[in-house]
Formats: sequence, C-alpha cells, structure tokens
Amino acid sequence: MKHVFTLALALTVATAANAQQMPNIEAERTTTYGTMPSVTSTDELTDYTYDSGYLGAYINAPLQSVQMLLLPMTPEEAFPLVHSGNADWSLQIEELTWDHSASETPGELGTGSVRRCDFVGGAGTAYERIFAVEQNRMIAYDLDMERSTVPLPIKDFFVIWTLEDKGADGTLITARIYFDEAQDMGGNAAAAVGEALAVDFRNFANIHGGTYVEM
Repeated sequence: MKHVFTLALALTVATAANAQQMPNIEAERTTTYGTMPSVTSTDELTDYTYDSGYLGAYINAPLQSVQMLLLPMTPEEAFPLVHSGNADWSLQIEELTWDHSASETPGELGTGSVRRCDFVGGAGTAYERIFAVEQNRMIAYDLDMERSTVPLPIKDFFVIWTLEDKGADGTLITARIYFDEAQDMGGNAAAAVGEALAVDFRNFANIHGGTYVEM
C-alpha cells in the first residue's frame, strides 16, 4: 500500500472485484465471550460484516491479534482516547501528533490524515495513514513502512478499532490488528506483538477505570 486511499464510491467499485473478504469472527467471540453478555458485540460494524470493497481490499495480512476493553464512558468520551490518547496509555509512545493536510476534511481528522507516533527513547517514528473513520464509532489505519523509522519485526500492519455503546456498562472497544512477519521469528511474531499490545491495553483500561477483556 503505497498511497493513502479514499473511500470514494468510484474507488470502492474499482477495487471490489479484487477485495479480500473480511473474516467472520462470530465463532471466536461466541467461544470467548458467550457467558459475558455485557461485552458481547451485536453491532454489525464490530462484527466485520463489511462489504468486501469497503476496507478488505486494503488488508494484505492475516488477523493476528484482537484486543478488547470496556471503558465506563460513552463512545463520544472514549473516541479521542482511541485516536489521539496513545501517548498517555501506550508505554512505547512518547509523543503523538497529527497532520491533517491531506484529510478529506482539511484541517480535521478524516480519511487521508496521518498520525505520527514518536517512540520512547528516540527508538524511531511511526507514520500511520487513516483509511476510514466514523466519528465515535470506528477508525482504521495502516503503517507507512517507507516513512517509518521504528524497527519492527512485522509488515503489512493494519488496524481497525471499533467502539460500541453498551449503555450503562460503558463502551466496548475492540482493536483488530493485522500483520505478517517481516523477519524470521520462527513464527513467533504474533505472540510477541500480542504480548506487547496486551500490556498497553491493560494500561489503557487501568488509567481510565475500565476492564481489560482477557482473550
């Protein structure tokens, strides 16, 4: 993925024929969360029942990690923490800044915005390109490998966050993380990345009084 794509109708139609079907996670969720209705999704967006041309065309890697947390707040309150609060809850990120100059809504968060994450101790910088955003409900982005300088053992990194209003229980936040190994780790990249993500998500939950959902 070498360019930031928009979700314009023409592009969707053009790519639909080659789109990769999004995974069906119903069986996984039923097995894991069947006895926990307060954190079981019934939202179509969270279920990933996308048209294949919506985002599936841009995902070139398998689903490798799922992270979930329940925050005691509304989606409107939680959404800024998801898209711009990483420097507060991620142990890896020291500073987060935005470039909205290429956004479809210039000057504001939108498709085409670029998020810059400077890692702790000068370890490098990651540039993440927004592919889709629905206010208070969903944000999806990939990692611009050509610009990023942080050394990572993965490639084709793509993330989709969803936020689901659970009423009195708060907001269920789900992050689906897609990637492939970029260097030989003996097939252990998914486990290593998953463990690092779990630390950050637990910290996210703890800082904001939420609950990390064990997978």
